[in-house]
Amino acid sequence: MPDARRTHLIPSAPPISILSIDVQDHVYEEIGSVYPEQPLPATVDPDMSGRDLSNPPPVPPRRPYHRSSSLRPLSCDISITKPLIRSNTTSNDSSWSIKLVEKPQGSNARIASLCSSIAKLMSKYPHSRDECNTGIVWARVSPLNRCILEKSELIFNVAVPWHQTHLPYKTPLTRTAQSLIEDVFTLLDQAPNNSGQFFLKLCDSEEYLKNEEMLGYYERIQVYQKYNQEVPVRIVHRNSVEDLLARDDDDDQHPFHFKQLLGGSCVFNTARLSLQERLNSYSKEVNKLLKTQCANNVNQIVGEVQTISDLLCGISSIQLEEAIGGLRRINPMMLCPAEMYDCQTALVVLHHTLGKLLHVFFDNFYSDFGVQEVHQSPPVADVDQNKNTLRLNLAALYKLQPSWLNSFDHFSISCSLKYLGKNLTDTVLSENISTALSFGNKLQCNRLVVFPVEIRKLPYESMLQFRLLGCKQGKSPELLGWAVLPVFSNKTLVSGTVLLSMSMLVELTDPPSPALSDSHRQATGVILQLEFPEEKQWKYERPVAFPGSILFTKACEELNARIVEVSQKHCLALLTPNERSLLWDKRYHCNERNSKLHLVLGCAPWWRPENLTEIYTILDHWRLQSTAEALFLLSDNFQDQTVRQVAVRYLEQVSDSELEDYLPQLVQAVKMEWELDGPLVMFLLGRSLCSIRIAQQLYWLLVDAQEDAHYKSWYVKIQAALKHCCGQLLRLELEVEGRLVTLLTQLAERIRTADKGKRKDVLKKEKWKICEFFKDVALCRLPLDPAIVVKGVDIDGCMFFNSNTAPLCVPFIIADPMGKNVRVICKTGDNLHQDMLVLQIVRAMDRVWLQEGLDMRMVTYKCLSTGRDQGLVEVVPDAVTLGKIQQEWGLGGALREDTLEKWFHMRNKTKNDYEEAVMNFLHSCAGWCVATFVLGICDRHNDNIMLKHSGHMFHIDFGKIMGNAQKFASIKRDRTPFVFTPEMQNFITGGGENPQRLHRFVELCCEAYNTLRKHTTLVLSLLQLMLGAGMPQMKDVQDLQYVHNNLRPHDSELEATSYFTKKIKESMDSLPVKINFFIHTMVQLPPGKRPPSSAPALMATSNDNIQEVVIQKYTVNGKEVKYELKITIEDGYLFSEKTFDQFEMIHRELQKHFIESTLPSFPITWFKMSFTPARRMAVLNKYLKELFEGPCKGNEFVCSLFLDGPAAPGKESVPKTKPQIQLYISYKDFKLSVMVKHLSNIRLPNGSCPDAYVVIRLVPENGRNSKRKTKVVRNNDNPTFNELIEYSDVFNINSHVLEVTVKSKKAFVAATNVVLGDKVLNQEQWFPLGYSEV
Repeated sequence: MPDARRTHLIPSAPPISILSIDVQDHVYEEIGSVYPEQPLPATVDPDMSGRDLSNPPPVPPRRPYHRSSSLRPLSCDISITKPLIRSNTTSNDSSWSIKLVEKPQGSNARIASLCSSIAKLMSKYPHSRDECNTGIVWARVSPLNRCILEKSELIFNVAVPWHQTHLPYKTPLTRTAQSLIEDVFTLLDQAPNNSGQFFLKLCDSEEYLKNEEMLGYYERIQVYQKYNQEVPVRIVHRNSVEDLLARDDDDDQHPFHFKQLLGGSCVFNTARLSLQERLNSYSKEVNKLLKTQCANNVNQIVGEVQTISDLLCGISSIQLEEAIGGLRRINPMMLCPAEMYDCQTALVVLHHTLGKLLHVFFDNFYSDFGVQEVHQSPPVADVDQNKNTLRLNLAALYKLQPSWLNSFDHFSISCSLKYLGKNLTDTVLSENISTALSFGNKLQCNRLVVFPVEIRKLPYESMLQFRLLGCKQGKSPELLGWAVLPVFSNKTLVSGTVLLSMSMLVELTDPPSPALSDSHRQATGVILQLEFPEEKQWKYERPVAFPGSILFTKACEELNARIVEVSQKHCLALLTPNERSLLWDKRYHCNERNSKLHLVLGCAPWWRPENLTEIYTILDHWRLQSTAEALFLLSDNFQDQTVRQVAVRYLEQVSDSELEDYLPQLVQAVKMEWELDGPLVMFLLGRSLCSIRIAQQLYWLLVDAQEDAHYKSWYVKIQAALKHCCGQLLRLELEVEGRLVTLLTQLAERIRTADKGKRKDVLKKEKWKICEFFKDVALCRLPLDPAIVVKGVDIDGCMFFNSNTAPLCVPFIIADPMGKNVRVICKTGDNLHQDMLVLQIVRAMDRVWLQEGLDMRMVTYKCLSTGRDQGLVEVVPDAVTLGKIQQEWGLGGALREDTLEKWFHMRNKTKNDYEEAVMNFLHSCAGWCVATFVLGICDRHNDNIMLKHSGHMFHIDFGKIMGNAQKFASIKRDRTPFVFTPEMQNFITGGGENPQRLHRFVELCCEAYNTLRKHTTLVLSLLQLMLGAGMPQMKDVQDLQYVHNNLRPHDSELEATSYFTKKIKESMDSLPVKINFFIHTMVQLPPGKRPPSSAPALMATSNDNIQEVVIQKYTVNGKEVKYELKITIEDGYLFSEKTFDQFEMIHRELQKHFIESTLPSFPITWFKMSFTPARRMAVLNKYLKELFEGPCKGNEFVCSLFLDGPAAPGKESVPKTKPQIQLYISYKDFKLSVMVKHLSNIRLPNGSCPDAYVVIRLVPENGRNSKRKTKVVRNNDNPTFNELIEYSDVFNINSHVLEVTVKSKKAFVAATNVVLGDKVLNQEQWFPLGYSEV
């Protein structure tokens, strides 16, 4: 030490300065230089504990003040920066003050890093860039196969600012928005050159169409096309478009003040003023002692320090306790110079240990203030040079519950080192931490933990897990709390003092991550203090891939087939250990064509630094093929940040609409990010800056995600960052939406919890609060869709549904005068997460089908969970439950087969409308059959199936999925793969008159199923990322296995077609479904009551629609009486004659097409005898008046009955079409496959329907029996089989013939021969059948 420093005797407290020299080392060196005869203490023990743990620390002598061997290095070493002063020198009052300073970006390094990254992100997307700050909502674009749009046209009802009337304009959907604007300009004699300065805006929503996009690609227009409705649009000038939600310069320049957006949650909640007041009192008392040189106030100083410690959640340290002990040994009296020296030395030690404690506390726990320090970090070194084993000291436990200290004999702490949830070493258990050693609610542990693994060999994503166990003699240890800690963070090895707030939540089985550890950075609950070595700052540098290309070799045919077979499992969790070994051992034979990147990388046995070079090399030379693969790389199977960065780079290419579809999964994937400013978080925030849709949906997903208490702290911070990126205007809009959701939720909850008899009164009393809301807020966007802007509610239309949760239905008034009002359901007491997931995946299925050219005419609706057991659901207009339809026939309606056919006849007045409704039902029913089967959707009673008047069918309420059937006692209520009842079949086939439509239904189901199977990776990736989302029936690998089994990706298309056809037959033939419907109807239908018919009086547009029918007179010709009818139509009159028998025949025809209860009663046969013709005319006129004032008015079918007369009854004619059989024949690898698909027009000689089955022989048989036959389809003249027949070892098909015979009960029906050859292969082909054996 320099001689100049030996002349100073009395220490003075310097400002707190964080250096690498231990404060006590420095103090004792000063004193040792004055008293060289006193030997310095021994150096710190190499085991890092600082002393022999078996012996208590010795009491240090008063003078000279030797260093105690019990003192250990501090986690943040402090040195004296001011020279020592003599005892007669006046001290500087400010030298002993500790000031708390503002830290608006957070006192923690992780928060500060996030704030810095946000600032860089904002500068990357400045508000001045129009493409990323339009301030408007663009319409969602969802490209589909162009063949669907080739013949599609819609009428656009166009409003222009300079024209008062709206212009209806019919245009193909293959044209762009720009071309539509130009056509309108031309029609209105406007210069089309200026059309580029205009936009199209949809009137039902506040969203704009980009001029260059095709009209048919917009999702909103696809909905209009689905329902064949006019599209109301406005042409608006670019300059008149209000950028209501755009960011401005203030938003870009405003710094990210974390606390302002975060609020009080997840931040250290000690009042700053209270803490600063105690620090000032401490400083005042120290200065008082130094000035008076009287130690009378030593106890006051100690009291202030202890109060400060209490304000810091009771956190202390051995150094601080020993410094307090040193100060307490000072006699409370006037001090001589030598005693003053000891006193000031003790004050310096106390001051610096207190400053160190404050620094440690604010560095570990989040706050917006802290202490000012000057950091001097330890020297930086490469962790690759660190050959030490990982070790730490379990220092202390704070804030232990008194009940634990009283009920347990001792504690144990287990320490585990994990990677991806698996232990890297054996768990270390530190036992017998006696509760008798506790002081208050504090307990010093001082247990050294060593993991037998070199630090340089640890994966970067290693995690430490700590479990606090309470032990009592004779009983099993009880888990009291747990915590996790990343070994590396911000590319640096953990070091120094770490404070963790131990969680008492249920311990998760998911792999631990920093997102989970973030919840331990709140100063609540039991706090665990850890000490890590900090002699150096160990930095982690990731390895890099090999330069050049990696040598991939082509696999032999057998190995390639095996790799393909294993890769068909798609999901890493479904692979067996042997399959994992195969993929990794043969990794250089794997490529994009035979495997998946996430499967190959996930099979790597080790992810240590020495393994990463090869892994990254494979990663660099493998191109991702789909978004699904990128999603898999973001699952909890991959915590490596380089791998996740590759996935994020792929997602940067996807459109906003596609990204919005995957937001729920990406919000879950955020839990696996290693830093708050990780690549996925910054990617989502960046896209939110450029898209209001993404920003709003991400905001509400983050709101809902905070209900997971384990990750709430992590999500709160990301949401705060999002709110900053949004800008002030969008931030205020989101706050308004939040107020609306709160209001609706509170009203819905009051209704739900009220007595059933008082719910109407509650609604009547409380619904006016919604009107009051819109008096304060002119406009508000709905959380379900930011493009839906509403200005009020139809207060009289507010209602609630009579179900267990009594959901509230609110009709909102759209802001645009040309828009249609929307209805939204607010539900409480019901978890909507599964509904969100199912609807998301069904939409993904529909998007896949549309892109493949398959329009299933699916109807879905928006659903958003806004918190625990609450959320919003979109109401599909003009839809009614199947149960309500069946109730129109009373209790027996659920057992009838003609309900749907008659109901749709009543709702569709023209033949074309009815036929369109049939086809809409056929397609949508097929799509939902596939979707409900794949996802195992159960609890499918008739109130969970809905129908629109247009024929579209869809399902609601997805509380039971993955095959978890609803049970009555121990009996499953769902007994079929999906719901397809005889009632639905009857509607599709028109009561059996069009059996070929059932063939089309089966073909459509199988085509949709096979198309979906090609995208198994997408379905499984969406499901896997949601396993940890807290859904009761979607939580483990078994659920993924269930969906995988249903999709059967290993099967060929023919095998899958045969398999799904069997499922259709199982559903059609199941009686329990009808019984389930009947029981549900019986429960829902009040005794003695029947709901009134709800047939709407819709008017058709044909000029032949009958307005009125009146009998003017009658003529009698013998026994025959003819009634002369005056038939009023829209453009004149017609006259016709009918007999009473013809009236009766018309009524019978009407009974086939309409619900009997909606028809007027017809005069029965005895009227012929009871009344004169004049009396009968009066009765018939009454009947006709009631008939045409009811549901039959304007119906095309009814018009034809009265104008053309009913068809005369006669014998059923023999079908003119000859019998046929449809086959699909393929030949590959010497295997002949024959798919027997359908029979058409098969009849027995007596004209009845056969119990048909098909027998096939392959001739010549060459000495083996080639006879194969299908199963029997009973009593059907157009049966469907879809059964696969295979012949192996067929080396040459050109010399073979298929003998195809149709039989019924072993009797011959029809037959044909099929000569095999290229002309009949690989195509569905109908073959005529003859009536003679061949």
